[in-house]
Amino acid sequence: MVSKKITVNIASLVERVDLLINTINSIIDQVDEVNLYLNNYKSNPYPDPKVNYILGDNSLGDSSKFWFVQEQTEGYALFLDDDLIVGDTYAEDMKKAIDEFGVVSHHGRTFKSFPITSYYKEPSYRYRCLDEVKYNKPVMICGTGVLGFNVETIKPPMSVFKKPNLADIWFSIYADSLNIPIWVLKHKKGYIQYQFVEDTIWDRKHNNDGFETKIVNETFCK
Repeated sequence: MVSKKITVNIASLVERVDLLINTINSIIDQVDEVNLYLNNYKSNPYPDPKVNYILGDNSLGDSSKFWFVQEQTEGYALFLDDDLIVGDTYAEDMKKAIDEFGVVSHHGRTFKSFPITSYYKEPSYRYRCLDEVKYNKPVMICGTGVLGFNVETIKPPMSVFKKPNLADIWFSIYADSLNIPIWVLKHKKGYIQYQFVEDTIWDRKHNNDGFETKIVNETFCK
């Protein structure tokens, strides 16, 4: 059997350039291509034959990491946040898991009941990429910063991402609309490592999540 291409897709903010380089270093030897959407960068900080890039203005937010998937016609699409570092078996592990489960992540949550009153604070079954997850679990909402799938199974158009910095929700809603389950994979603590950053989407939104709460209720409160 011919091995299918593996790409990794990363969106980055210019203030995280040093972290981005560490992230790329951890994955580049495991994949065929690295696709970078460089928000507010003036140039590509990682010139390499494997690296494709586009310079953006951050108007798409975290959903910009899906930009290159539109052109991928076959193979495996992985996604990484620019503050994460993975081990040297990560891509092969993801490829095997995608073959078994379809759409996979290492981070996600399932709410315990509906309607929810707060997307970020509502009680839920939470599975974190930085902590141990003992069993493979289907989830409602996945973390797209550690996502993987085969583009022959799902390939979200950019129109799915209707508002910036909500990629986890938009992608999960799109998968649900196609009746495609999303699985969080079992893994040990330390399998994925975090590089500390001061300003994250969670920092900015966890006390102001009315819109997130509304669209999740509209989708999953059935």
